[in-house]
Amino acid sequence: MDTWEGLHALNRALEAAPLLPFACGWVRRRRLPYAFRPVYYYVGAKSFLYFLDAFSRIVFHNNVYVYHLNTVLLVLLLTLTYRRLLPQQLLRIVPLGLWGFGIIALLDATVLNGLFIDVNSYSQAYGCALLIVLAILHVTYLTRNPTEPALEDRPEFFLSAAVLVYCSCSIVSYVAINVIYHMDYDIATIIRLDTLISSPDTLLMAIQMGLLAWMFHFFPLSVAPLRALPVWLHYSHWHPKPYLLLGQSLRNLRRLRRLERPRATAWRNG
Repeated sequence: MDTWEGLHALNRALEAAPLLPFACGWVRRRRLPYAFRPVYYYVGAKSFLYFLDAFSRIVFHNNVYVYHLNTVLLVLLLTLTYRRLLPQQLLRIVPLGLWGFGIIALLDATVLNGLFIDVNSYSQAYGCALLIVLAILHVTYLTRNPTEPALEDRPEFFLSAAVLVYCSCSIVSYVAINVIYHMDYDIATIIRLDTLISSPDTLLMAIQMGLLAWMFHFFPLSVAPLRALPVWLHYSHWHPKPYLLLGQSLRNLRRLRRLERPRATAWRNG
């Protein structure tokens, strides 16, 4: 395996990163606070898109539309989360920002790049810029109140950290990928450049998912750890299979032997 094949395999492995926060959120889905439920829906949808992306590449040989769907889910669900976390005076830009994103996403999928032709560099850039602004406002809001717990003890801080880590690089990656596919390079060179440019974006996406998984660990489990397994796996409900001798279990034979001992002693004494 040469360097390019290894880098391609690494990118494919890192694309499965959303499964980790989805698993962490799944075992806590009944105890998640109202404000963080859109994040759980986002990682769940992201996990579904991981399998849809693999299916589209193998069957249709076209997964461009998955990038468009991913951007829409990213912006809508995380913006909804910030709408529930931020105070009202900081939410004035959210409706206007979402209207602008909807228009740009529609134009990007129909006129500018096409839903099945090119990646959605315009809607991704606009959506990530909107999320970066909301994340900065949120971190600023968290640091204004000194009486609150430290940032590392607050799950909402890791949400904003995840947004800043991924969205700050994703804008550049999407624009660069869109540019190289319009250059006059041969197919082999374009594929290698795509793999090279996608690597930082995929790596930071995996880091983002790791931060979201860490955010979920602040919330209690839906069930107690001892009750998380099925009943048939509980050690307290497990009993060894009885050994049989002459059609009877060894326990019954021992009981009969204990009952016969007093009778034999009474017969000898009589």
